Amino acid sequence: MPEASPAPESLIDIELAPPRLHGLRNLAERWAVHAGFNHLDAGQILGAVDEALANIHLHSYGSRPGPVHIEIHRTPIELVFEISDHGKAFNPEHGTGRKAGEMGLGGWGSLMMQNGFQRIERRRVGDKNILLLARLLPVQKGGV
Repeated sequence: MPEASPAPESLIDIELAPPRLHGLRNLAERWAVHAGFNHLDAGQILGAVDEALANIHLHSYGSRPGPVHIEIHRTPIELVFEISDHGKAFNPEHGTGRKAGEMGLGGWGSLMMQNGFQRIERRRVGDKNILLLARLLPVQKGGV
């Protein structure tokens, strides 16, 4: 099936700060639609990417601007967002998040990311945090 439009921008280097989040949200949504997701699924992807970026700004950079590199691509089976920053190392003890239906303060970001992506991987390489978010592509009509 031919693609309806060219892929949106796939490599971004940006100084992450709240005023720039709108453009990154727009990009995530364009990629989700480009990859064939319906508007409900695109909204889940958008919310998950938005939460990931907000967490980087808040936790990795302590609510200060900081450099972020984003790579977005589509494999034959997944839409993949790889987001890296040079902020404070991710602490897995703070990343357990909340379970669906669980009440309390905080920890909702991980649940939002799980709603948007089936595969979430975090690693630290040198002075860089790398967050990989991947969601299986939707099954297209016609069996593709």
